[in-house]
Amino acid sequence: MMSFDTLRAANRLRDEAGFNEVQAAVLVDTFAAGFAERFPTKRDLKGVETALRGDMERMETALRGDMERMETALRGEVKRVETSLEKVETSLRGEIEMLATSVRSDMRDLEHRMTIRLVGLMVLGMGVLLTLQRLLP
Repeated sequence: MMSFDTLRAANRLRDEAGFNEVQAAVLVDTFAAGFAERFPTKRDLKGVETALRGDMERMETALRGDMERMETALRGEVKRVETSLEKVETSLRGEIEMLATSVRSDMRDLEHRMTIRLVGLMVLGMGVLLTLQRLLP
């Protein structure tokens, strides 16, 4: 608490303001009582400081716990996403391999059909040549 010298204040009121002894005493006592009620003491401030420190420590502990739980949850979620991505990757690799196999098979079929047509064209060409050779002496 801020110190308030009641005797000095009463003397100043009496000597400098012209108050009588009773008036100065009543005014100073009233002021001192109001002053004591309105302003906290060092002990009051220390109590508030201690309470605030306790609240802050509890809040810090709670926040740390929340952060640890959140970190654990996030790690679990990241693990689930990684697992899901691995499954998608495996599935895509399988589908790509199936498509590659299908394309290879289609290319072999096309090659086979082209070979047959080429042989057919060659036979036809030979037939035309033989026919021309017979028709033209």
